[in-house]
Amino acid sequence: MKKRITFVLALLLLLSCVMPIAAVAPADGAVAAAQAAISAAVGVDAPGAAIVLYEGGVLKMADGFGYADLDTRLLVTPDTVFEIGDFSALFVAVAALKLANSGAFSLDADIATYLPDRFVKKLELTYPITTRQLLRGRAGFGGRIFDLSFEKPTHAFESLEEALLADVPTQLFAPDTATHRSAFGIALAAFVIENVTGKPYEQYVQDELLSPLGMQQTVLHFTDKEQPEKAATGYIYQADGSFTEAPRGGRSYAGLYPATGALSTAADLSRFLGWLACAEGASVRDQLLATASGDAFGMGGMVLTAVGTRAVLQTATPYFSLSFSFDSASGSSALVLANVCDTVLLDFPAAYMPLGTASATLPDGEMLDLKDLRGTYVSADAEYRTFVGRLSIAQKRVSVRANDDGTLQFLDMRLVQIARGVFADADADTNRPVVQFLLDHEGEVSAVVTASGDTYTALPFYLSRVPAALLYGLLLLLMAWFLISGVFALLRYITDRYNGDRSERAVVLIPQLLALLLAAFVGVQVLVAARMGASALSSFYFAMRVMTLLAAIGTTVAYIIGFVATMIERELHRRIAYTGIMLVVFLFVIGFWGLTVI
Repeated sequence: MKKRITFVLALLLLLSCVMPIAAVAPADGAVAAAQAAISAAVGVDAPGAAIVLYEGGVLKMADGFGYADLDTRLLVTPDTVFEIGDFSALFVAVAALKLANSGAFSLDADIATYLPDRFVKKLELTYPITTRQLLRGRAGFGGRIFDLSFEKPTHAFESLEEALLADVPTQLFAPDTATHRSAFGIALAAFVIENVTGKPYEQYVQDELLSPLGMQQTVLHFTDKEQPEKAATGYIYQADGSFTEAPRGGRSYAGLYPATGALSTAADLSRFLGWLACAEGASVRDQLLATASGDAFGMGGMVLTAVGTRAVLQTATPYFSLSFSFDSASGSSALVLANVCDTVLLDFPAAYMPLGTASATLPDGEMLDLKDLRGTYVSADAEYRTFVGRLSIAQKRVSVRANDDGTLQFLDMRLVQIARGVFADADADTNRPVVQFLLDHEGEVSAVVTASGDTYTALPFYLSRVPAALLYGLLLLLMAWFLISGVFALLRYITDRYNGDRSERAVVLIPQLLALLLAAFVGVQVLVAARMGASALSSFYFAMRVMTLLAAIGTTVAYIIGFVATMIERELHRRIAYTGIMLVVFLFVIGFWGLTVI
């Protein structure tokens, strides 16, 4: 009897050891591939991650791995909150498609039909645009002054309208002539939704999408007032393989929140993906794929890139990342969330469901003359209306030149023209299109697009290398001269007064002191911009631009008064004359570099 009991206990003990292994054993190849990808990344180049996996419309996995917070050893679960970056824009597209399906508005109508006249006037559009063009990144907008994210919630805006009008980008090219992803365009589409529905964008999406799907932990516009309870901490991966906690726990604040800035969980996003895969979401899903595909290279301008029935998306915020793939034909999808900005785990969705290659439609007509394509180009994302933006042009501009062998040099490629304006890599084995030059109605290059989705526009001559360098040098020289001359003028005035010489009058000194103050404000902006780059575009930086404007006005008025006062006495003061002329040049250079509000 004792032997039987001992045998049964041993058998139970053995089963208890085997059961946990059986519980996590892969049910099929897709789950096995996901677990292999997780093992290669979590704890290696990512502290934690969450993954959602659908196959044939059936949820195979929605789980968390690793740590949401290394200090507290908090584990990632399906309910752990992550920043989802550009995935936020999908909610705008889905909301617009649902609204259009209801008959409330048309995706192909001029947006001016639905927006207030006062708002449309402030947009100063060169060409009319539609909501579909906004969603596809084909409205022709360039870059904005403001970053998509800020370090403090106080840098964000109170309303979507305020955020849009804070800086309206230029319409660089006509709609539908080039594909260029635009956060401003996505946010503008969300504002159209606001005006059509009469509800704030967040409220409409909450009522029509998030609440019906039970996505209770998804936040479209994050501020410090709504701290999520189960938020993951963002980390920075170090070269030695360690992780450093990001500032503010990795939180960032979106300036254009409909385009980015949302928070969500694996559990919530699995509900969203399940809805896309089922019959209820089929109409929106198919329209979404159609909207996201089909430019010259078969690639869409939305954050979602689609070819046929498949789509992929990969995005990152400063300290979080997301990767996603979807196939409408099979109902399969994969989604990864991680609390670092980059990890090899992000490659899994695209590897699980390869996008494939789209066929390009080559234009007809005579080949373009390569000499007409030469010049300096800059990314359409570039913003060069502020000093920060113009200073960064040096890193973003690229040159196009014609080679003696009949090829075109662009970036690191030698290009050969295979159709009108379409080029292939001359050193590759295939004639697959990689670059296309688009022309406007006057025959000038309006945009250069690449198969990878990058868009470039011609850089104005005055921002090319030599003129920009000369104007930058002139700015620094004049700034230093006014600082030094202002200090010497003050010392000379004090010395003359001390020696009893009252010939030096305040009407001559005050303009030079105000010019010194103007140069000081300019100097602060130059130092901040050179040190901080694009992150210098903060409330402090813009306050300095306003102070520069006020100092410029005060200095100009003081010089005019000094000039008139000395002329009345029939004696033009020499210093008033030549410093006044230099001030005019200085003001011109300040305005050119965008160092003041004008």
